[in-house]
Amino acid sequence: MDSELPLWGLLVFGVLLGATLNYFQYGFSSSFRALLTQRNTLAARSLLIMLGVAIGLFTLIQAFDPSTERTLLISPVSMAVAVGAFIFGIGMQLNHGGCTSGTLNRTGQLQPLSFASLLALIVGATLAAYSFDDWNDWPKLESYAWQFEFGIWTGLLLQLGLLFILYKVLWKLDANSQRLTIKHPFFAAGVLLAFLNAGLFAFYLAPWSIASVFPYWGIGLIEVFDLPIDWSFWNYSMNQTQLETPFWEHRVNLMAIGLIGGALLVTLMQKQRNWQQPIELKHLAWNSLGGLIMGYGAVMASGCNIGALFSGIASGSLHGWEWLFFALIGNAIGVKIRARWIE
Repeated sequence: MDSELPLWGLLVFGVLLGATLNYFQYGFSSSFRALLTQRNTLAARSLLIMLGVAIGLFTLIQAFDPSTERTLLISPVSMAVAVGAFIFGIGMQLNHGGCTSGTLNRTGQLQPLSFASLLALIVGATLAAYSFDDWNDWPKLESYAWQFEFGIWTGLLLQLGLLFILYKVLWKLDANSQRLTIKHPFFAAGVLLAFLNAGLFAFYLAPWSIASVFPYWGIGLIEVFDLPIDWSFWNYSMNQTQLETPFWEHRVNLMAIGLIGGALLVTLMQKQRNWQQPIELKHLAWNSLGGLIMGYGAVMASGCNIGALFSGIASGSLHGWEWLFFALIGNAIGVKIRARWIE
């Protein structure tokens, strides 16, 4: 991170991200669910637009300000990413709050089930960190980034071409052949999120991520409540410096807190609020299970829908596309479980 920029700027970015998600009612899990159950592809196509805008902005930033301090979220294509994304996809549909960003968003909306989801996410991610040695050595390939393999501009064109093909396919699949206009809230949400992510990349030298905050919070809870767990011996990929970074200096933590705060601000501004929803034990159990496997999967897959899918693809990493493929399969199974056992 650029040391000349204030840490509270990360909170501001988090607030803007959370406000955008809440105001436009935009979610990744609902996008997949609408695609898989209704052949409604509007939200999924807006996701592709978001990725295209982000890829373009990230490319321009790398081309005209190639700082050696700037970090891209590039990870190897691996079995751990595939399995992690797959179970994460299932969890996205079991969990009332949706994905990781959706859970933080709904926590800011003060929806009761989301607090259970958040706790389960923390537990699942911390368990994944604890079992790091069990899955970290699974088969993997070398890290692959389009701009490094083909050159920055050719890599950009190839990725945009792939997104264009996928967009056309989704449009053809849409049950009502609905056009996604620039006036649609999903379009606005996708573009705003892309610019905010690029802003983080430009000014704070690294893209948006979420997943690593959950084991950070989990280890913090272990220390606060003096639980009989010695985490100092865990061989987790997040290095010791990050784990021991103070609460108000931890980059991902500040953005996550800001996201909840931004969603809360939008909630408080709304005239109609739905804070006192009745909680059924069945929904609480499924919610917790969804959060648990999402937290575990996010750590295994080197990120969630934000760090692996959104920021990973924007960074040019092939593992982001791997994540999308296996998460979509997981979502397909998750919606079937949801229809059969939850709804």
